[in-house]
Amino acid sequence: MYVNNNPVNVLLIEDDLRVAQLIEDMLLAVKDVKFQPESIGSLGPGLDRLKKGNIAVVLLDLSLPDSKGIDTFLKLYAQFPDVPIVILTGFDDEILAAKAVRQGAQDYLVKNQADIMVIGRAIRYAIERKKGEKELRSARNQLEERVKERTRELSEVNEKLRQEVKEHRKSQTALQAAYSELKEAQTHLIQAAKMQVVGRLASGVAHEVKNPLAVILQGIDYFQDKIDTSNENIDVTLQCMKKALLRADDIVKGLLDFASASRLELVRQNFNLIIRNSLLLLKHQFDKHKIRIIEDIGEDSVYVMADKNKMEQVFINILLNAVKAMSQGGTLKIKTYVDKISGVGLAIGSRKDDIFKPGDYVAVCEIEDTGTGIAEDILDKVFDPFFTTTHGSGGTGLGLSIVKNIVQMHKGKIEIDNKKDGGVKVSVILGVVS
Repeated sequence: MYVNNNPVNVLLIEDDLRVAQLIEDMLLAVKDVKFQPESIGSLGPGLDRLKKGNIAVVLLDLSLPDSKGIDTFLKLYAQFPDVPIVILTGFDDEILAAKAVRQGAQDYLVKNQADIMVIGRAIRYAIERKKGEKELRSARNQLEERVKERTRELSEVNEKLRQEVKEHRKSQTALQAAYSELKEAQTHLIQAAKMQVVGRLASGVAHEVKNPLAVILQGIDYFQDKIDTSNENIDVTLQCMKKALLRADDIVKGLLDFASASRLELVRQNFNLIIRNSLLLLKHQFDKHKIRIIEDIGEDSVYVMADKNKMEQVFINILLNAVKAMSQGGTLKIKTYVDKISGVGLAIGSRKDDIFKPGDYVAVCEIEDTGTGIAEDILDKVFDPFFTTTHGSGGTGLGLSIVKNIVQMHKGKIEIDNKKDGGVKVSVILGVVS
C-alpha cells in the first residue's frame, strides 16, 4: 500500500469541467493521502505539463478535443512510460479502457461510479503497481545484463577451450609425426648398423671362403677329366656340385662388392650421362623382354660427385630388377630433373648427420616399371642383405643392399615405393655440384 507524507501530485486530463471539478473535490477529500490535483482540458498541454516533471500519476480521459480513443493513451504512454496512468471512461467505452490497461495503463475508472474511496484506492494502487513494474523491469534488465555478461564470459571460455583443443590436436599431430619420424629413423639406424656389421664381416669372410671354393672347383674340374663320366649318375652329381659351387662363388663376389663399396673414387661426373650409359648397356635385355623405354632425361648437364663405375652398377642393378618384374613385357620410364630441398624429413634437415639441408639442390632419377610391385609386408626389407624374392632364379639377395650402400657412400638417398596403378618406383637422389 502506498504510504507517504509528501503531497501526491495528480494530473487530471479531462475536457469536461464538471467531471474534472468533481474528481478534484474527491481527491482533496481523501484523508490518509494528501493529493494535489491539477486539471488540463486537452492532451497537448497535458504532455507539456508532464515534461516539467513532478507528477506522480495521470488520470486520463480518452476522448479529448485534440485526441480520441486508444491513441490518446498510446501517445502519452510512448513519451512517459514510467508515469502511472489511470484511464477515465464512461459506460459506453469501458471495453476501450480495458484495452488500454492491457497495453500498459495501471487501471481504469468509470466516471459515474467513482467515489472518494474508489478513486483514492485506484491512484494508490496505480502508483504501487507502477513502482513494482519499474523495480521488476530494473531487476529484469540487471538479470539480462548479468546473463549477457555471463554469456560473454562463457563464450570467451569456450573460445579459449577451442583454442586449447586446437593447440592440443596440433601438438598431438606434431608429436605423432615426430614419433613416426623417430621410429623410421630408428629403423634406418638399425639397418645402417646391420649394414656396417655385414660390411666389416663381408670382406674377411669372402676372402677366407673364396680360396677354398677355388680349390674345390679345381678338384671338380679334375675329376670330370679323370673319372669315367659314362656313368650318368656320376656326371649329374658332378654337374650339380659345380653349379652349387658357382652359386656360392657368386655370393662371395657379391660380398666382396658389398664390402668394396666403401672404397670410392669420387670425380665430378655428368649425372644424366651415367644413366644414359647404363641404359645403353642393357639395350639387349630391354629388346629381349619386349620392354618399351620412355626417357625423360634432361639435355642440360647436371654434375655430381660420383664413382662412375659404382653408380652405373647402381642403375644397372635397379634396371635389371625392373626387367625381372616385367619378364613378359611392359613399360619402363626413366626421368631425371634437378630439385631444391624445401622441407625437412628423414635425412633432410639441419642436424649434423642429415644428408641434405633445406635449400640444397639435388639431382633426381626416377625409374618406374609396370611390373607386379612389391608386397607391402616386405617393402621395408628389400635393402636387407641376403633378402630376396627370387630364390628360385638364383638371386643372392645382395643386389639392393650393395645399391643402397653405394648410394649412401655417395652421400645420397634411395627410395623404393609401390605405385598406385601398379609397379614400382625407385628414386635415386644425389647432391648437385657446380
